[in-house]
Amino acid sequence: MTRSLFRLFKDVHRISGWRLPLLVGLTFLNALFDGATVAVLLPLLKAVGGVVGTGEDRLSQGMTAVLSFFGFATTAISIAAFGLCLIAIGAIIFLAQAHLSAKLQTDYVAHWQRTLFQSYFRAEFGFFRTRRAGDLIAAAITEPIRLGGAFYQANLILSSVLFIGVQILVALVIAPLVVALLFGAGVFLFIVSVGLVRRGLLIGEEMTIVNADLQSDANELVLGAKFVKATATEARAVERLSKTIFRLRDLTFANAFDVQIVRALFEYASALVVIALLVVGPLVFAVDVGAVIVIVAMFVRLFPKVTGLRQCQQSISLVLPAFDAVSAMVNEARRVAEPLAGHREAIHKSMIPVGVSFDRLAVDIEGRAVLRDISFSIEPGEFLVLTGPTGAGKTTLVDCLLGLRRLTGGKIKIDDQPLETLSMQEWRNSIGYLGQDPLLFHASIKDNLEWVRPQSEPGEISQALDRAAATFVERLPQSLETIVGDAGSRLSGGERQRIALARALLGAPRLLVLDEATSALDAATEAGVVETISRLKGQMTIIAITHRPALLSVADRVVEIKNGHATIIDHGTLTTL
Repeated sequence: MTRSLFRLFKDVHRISGWRLPLLVGLTFLNALFDGATVAVLLPLLKAVGGVVGTGEDRLSQGMTAVLSFFGFATTAISIAAFGLCLIAIGAIIFLAQAHLSAKLQTDYVAHWQRTLFQSYFRAEFGFFRTRRAGDLIAAAITEPIRLGGAFYQANLILSSVLFIGVQILVALVIAPLVVALLFGAGVFLFIVSVGLVRRGLLIGEEMTIVNADLQSDANELVLGAKFVKATATEARAVERLSKTIFRLRDLTFANAFDVQIVRALFEYASALVVIALLVVGPLVFAVDVGAVIVIVAMFVRLFPKVTGLRQCQQSISLVLPAFDAVSAMVNEARRVAEPLAGHREAIHKSMIPVGVSFDRLAVDIEGRAVLRDISFSIEPGEFLVLTGPTGAGKTTLVDCLLGLRRLTGGKIKIDDQPLETLSMQEWRNSIGYLGQDPLLFHASIKDNLEWVRPQSEPGEISQALDRAAATFVERLPQSLETIVGDAGSRLSGGERQRIALARALLGAPRLLVLDEATSALDAATEAGVVETISRLKGQMTIIAITHRPALLSVADRVVEIKNGHATIIDHGTLTTL
């Protein structure tokens, strides 16, 4: 655990810089003033004359010297006033330390959440294909929060260690032998509870996995709520979630009860030690009654800190595995990160339609040859349709063109430039894309339209909606400010598709990619969209995946993808689409 704590503080220092040493300094000052406040009790007892045998120790002599230095007499009032000043200063330092600690913790959580999402979206698209969405979400949301909890517990451990250290130093000045006995009792209790801390680490590692499972299952079932309801399988959905929920419950209970065991062990044992100290100190070791009273007062305050320290160790063992989890996920994403834009050749900024060529392209997916020896070209401004049986590789071919899937062999050229030499960000910014399942965010129609091009003018938005036959938006009560719901659930399938098409057309892209763009449209709406696409020929290069006769009829060329190969076919030969 010590090594893991060191790595945690090193990581916090990497992110927070000078603020972490400042936090440590404030924590030390807080402990120092707290110890000094307790130390004032012994000379105060002498001054009030309440206890015989006090005042000859070095602590009382030191207090007399301090007060004399500032010109005060060693009276009960002056010592009490000095103690109140120490308390006030200590309270100010405590609040400053607490403020900085809370700030560092929240900044640390936010940093890791942003870093995780940033690494996800900088990774190649294949990174998302090979992982469950729930695992990614859990790593980016739940685990950083647990990591923040680890920082909080680590800070408590540091505070407790410094507090205990200062209190012990003060007590050693008063009665070193008694302190040695108390310290030995504390070490014994720590050794007894070692097994519980180790078990906490194991529980923490398993909770990382179970949390991810729960997030993944919940995400799938919530997104599939329509299917669950339509098939009357609500009970199965709840049963699937319940297994993970109950496992998480058992792990949480085991850790919570272990913490209480540690608390009981230290609190009840500390009560016995205090009673023994009151009896044994004066009778066996001839320690002054005043010194014993002060040490008892110190250790009455000290043992809760010792108990808290052990509980913090128990709690941090539960959340420390989050550090390894988030670090591993970020490293995985960074290993497959797309090259930065500055490292690649920029694509021409003009709005001239692009020319595309596929040269002996091949793609294997999990050992299966999906595309083989694909070779054909698309002229700038041409409208080309890709057709063929389901699963033939049409979408895979388009994914390769978008730079979303690696090639096994061959090349793709954009205006005679190899695709791999281009800045992927700039290349994709020149594309209007509409996929099979158009994604709409839980936001207004305007926000969804401006997702790709935030600076769009109202006239451009209106023109894009008109081109996509999405003028129904104007008839909505809130028009462009209408909230579409999760994944566009408040709109019909055809309305979602038309808004997504308008988004693809916004900004007059150089290349328009349509994957079954009219599949959810009725015949009349489809006719309007087809007419728009027909008018766009020559203004931009268009690639459409479709089986719909209406789009096929206005295409310049049709390429059939079948058995992994591409064949340019005559419109007249298309009988079954």
